[in-house]
Order: sequence, then structure tokens, then C-alpha cells
Amino acid sequence: MRELALSGWQRMTVKEAADLKVTYGLPEQELPSGRGVIRASDVRDGRIRTPPPDHAATPDTKPSRATLAEGDLVVVLVRRVGDAALIDQRHSGWVTTRSVGILRSQNHAVTRWLKIWFQTPIARAWFDRHVSAHVEPTLSIDRLRAMEVAVPPPERIETITRVVELVQDKMDLNQRIAVDAVTLADAHHAMLARRREHSWASSTFGAVAAVMTGRPNQPQPVLDGVATSRIAPADVLAADPPHIQGGRQTLAEPGDVCEPGTVLVASRPEGARAALTWLPTTPNRGVLAVRPSDPSDRWWLLHELRARSEDLPKIAQGQQAREISRRAFSKLELSWPGPEDRQQFQKVAEPLHHRAHLALEENRLLTELLDRVLRDVSSIAARI
Repeated sequence: MRELALSGWQRMTVKEAADLKVTYGLPEQELPSGRGVIRASDVRDGRIRTPPPDHAATPDTKPSRATLAEGDLVVVLVRRVGDAALIDQRHSGWVTTRSVGILRSQNHAVTRWLKIWFQTPIARAWFDRHVSAHVEPTLSIDRLRAMEVAVPPPERIETITRVVELVQDKMDLNQRIAVDAVTLADAHHAMLARRREHSWASSTFGAVAAVMTGRPNQPQPVLDGVATSRIAPADVLAADPPHIQGGRQTLAEPGDVCEPGTVLVASRPEGARAALTWLPTTPNRGVLAVRPSDPSDRWWLLHELRARSEDLPKIAQGQQAREISRRAFSKLELSWPGPEDRQQFQKVAEPLHHRAHLALEENRLLTELLDRVLRDVSSIAARI
């Protein structure tokens, strides 16, 4: 993208670019009945992710400034400020809440461009400077209207948006591939458990795996330690699919480092999550590391823990069920298949997880490509 010429680029405000409308949605108590509603939590990763409205209700068709049309750009104004998604035919006629801004232009290419602009480093830095944070980061609609935007000529908009949208579409596809691959492994685990669980011996997690509890961050860095990624409970809870492919890089004592293939577990009241590591990792406090005696058993342990997500918080400490002790976890019983059943499951689960891993690794590379494009756009904008 560095060969993009500066000629034809213009500086303007969001209000000038979105020349038909820059507004925000309605308070909860004013939302029309029977109409689809988009909230800030529904705008994630450049997409609208919300279920359809209840069609059993009679839609309120009264006109509203918050009614959406195809080609509009909705922008999160609270907490994840600047996250944005385009409205297509499926969400035309819906409304937004106050935490979501609405941008409309005569030229739909402009709103497509604004979606990309809001992802650039120069725009992200602007958001950081202009949010207020009395309770949580919030951007006023007046400040959004006044935000400066660098807008390329129409042919450049087409080129850049085509590249960005192709990358993001491929990343969405890869994410679905990874999720579906793990779901298939979950289903195979459940099928085996239903068919044969009555014939399996009872065991405990401590008998089939070595269990280690994570430690708090060291107050002083380990200068001569082993390179590793430090993993917090939030990293495990957010791992969907359940793969840990990185984390905050640090040095740690060799005894604190878990090899690739370790299963990490973190708990919350609503359920525990388990994830497999693909790199050397060091668990923080609140994370359990589970290392099976036979590395091939990691697949059964991972899916057994996923199937028992709701059971694990019952043995966690504290009202928030945030920490499971090594002793309590080791004593927890599980049905343990014989070697043949575990090998059969490995033959199914391992290829599925490797396919998921390849999809997520490709997404890591695509993310680097997208970041490079967005940095180039920022660099051009800075020279206009």
C-alpha cells in the first residue's frame, strides 16, 4: 500500500463526510416495540452480531432519527469506542441505543471508508485522546462530528476497501472453520461418553495428570529466565476456539514454564474454560496447568474439561469462583476411558484441532497484513 499516491486525498470532518446524518440512538425506555435493536455489545469485529427481533410482536413503524438504512455505519460510543460496522439489508429498519452512533452519507463508499479509517492507528489515538471517562470511556456525538478524516479519491477508496474487506472476510471464514472443527471434536467426545461411560473406570485428575497452579507476577523481572508467554485467567476465558497461541512476552523461571500441549483452566461463576497451549507459557495466579502423563491424552482431558464447565466452579474458592486449588482439582473424579478409546478419540480430535490451529495461524498473519495496511493509511494521512 505504500505506493498509494497522495494526490486527490482530502481532509474533512466526519460531519462533512457523513453529509446526511451523524446522530446516536435512543434511550432504552424509548425503544420501539417489535423492532430490531442494535446495542454497543452487538457491534464486534466489524460485524453486527445480534439475533433477529421477535416477529411475534407487531413492529412499531413510527419514524425515528435512530432508524437505520442500508449503507449506514454504526459506531460504538461507549467503552469499545470506535468499533464500527456497516448496515446491510438484514438490519435496515432497525434502531440503535444511545451507546451507538449512526453515520449516513449520500455516497455509501464514504461510510465504507469511515469504517476503515476508525481502525487506523491515527484514528485510534484520536479516540483515546477525546473520550471522557467519568464511569467508562465515552465519546460524545459532537466530538465525533468534529473528528478529522483523510478521505482518498473514489478509486483509492475502492482499492483499499476491497483489500481490507477481503482480509476481514477471510479471517471470519477462518474463525468459523476453527470453531466448527472444535465443535466436531466436542460432539465426538459426547458420543463416546454416552455410549461407553458405564464401562470406564473411575479416576481423578490428579491420577492421570500433573497439576500446577499459576503464580502471581514477579515484582522483579527474571533476568536469566526462559522466554515464555504469560497467560492470565482472562486469556483462557476469552480463548474461543480453545487455543492459546500467544500472550504477554516475558522471562520466567524454568520450573514455571509449561510446554506446548498443556491444558490451562480458568474459572468464573458462570463456568470454567479450558484451552490448549501451542507455545511455552507461564500461567498467572488463577490459572491451573494440567499436563497429562501421556501427551496424547491432552485431547481427551481438554474436551472432558470443556464438557464439565459448569461443575468446576463448584470447587473454586471465593464467592466469585475465581481460583481452583491444585488439591481440590486433583481430587476431582472423572470417567477415564481405556487406552483404546483414548487412542480412538485422539485420531479424531487431533486432526480437527490441527485444522483449527492452521486457521488461527493464518489469521495471525492476516492480522499483521491488515495492521500494515492501516499503518500505511495513517502514514499517508499524516502527510496530507
